[in-house]
Amino acid sequence: MLEELKKLKDLQLLDVQIFEKEEELDSIPEQNEILKEKIGEMEGKLHELRNGIAIQEEEKMKRVEILNKGEDKLKGITGKQSAIRNKEEYGALLREIDNIKRFNRDISDEIKEIEREVEFKNVELKAIEDETVEKIAEYKKKIEENIEKMKTLDETLQKMYLKREEFVEKIRPVVFRKYQRILESSSNGKAIADAENKICLGCNMTLPPELFNMVLRSERIEVCPNCQCILIPCQCKESE
Repeated sequence: MLEELKKLKDLQLLDVQIFEKEEELDSIPEQNEILKEKIGEMEGKLHELRNGIAIQEEEKMKRVEILNKGEDKLKGITGKQSAIRNKEEYGALLREIDNIKRFNRDISDEIKEIEREVEFKNVELKAIEDETVEKIAEYKKKIEENIEKMKTLDETLQKMYLKREEFVEKIRPVVFRKYQRILESSSNGKAIADAENKICLGCNMTLPPELFNMVLRSERIEVCPNCQCILIPCQCKESE
């Protein structure tokens, strides 16, 4: 039985490595999703700023067009002064000219305010654009690296699975089934624990003296009453 326990320990070492690789592989899609969310947020921020600037530029052009029409209208009315026949017409013309000028000033003020807002937003955009674009490129590169890493991990695991099958073939089915049941219910990928000085090193529980002695004798498979791991005497080293 001692020799079989050594084989189980060999299998356990491989299973721990498999467990770690599987955990690493399983974590990568979530990492990529987080990176994609960050990319989306940053791209959204840039799009929002650029779109805001574009909308204001469009509003500015509309007001410039209105102002140009107003200036043209002012020139046209001013040219009518020579056709004025009396004081009343002259007064009405002056009032109309004043209204147009006032309207044009208001439009001009709106244009200047939009220009100030656009300038402010362009400064804000410039402040984050270079850094954000660089960060997005970095995240995209990391996603590609993670995809390649997943492929490598998958290939490594396939080789480890094949090696595991070779290990399993050297263990009696009844022993392996017991080991496998414990492994499948384990949360850390372990079904084997060393026992030393009456202590289960898997959970640090003090073992009953009789149980510890039976573990030392290695005449049959014994499990820890607490963590349910198969107990192996600490001096039981892995087979070469």
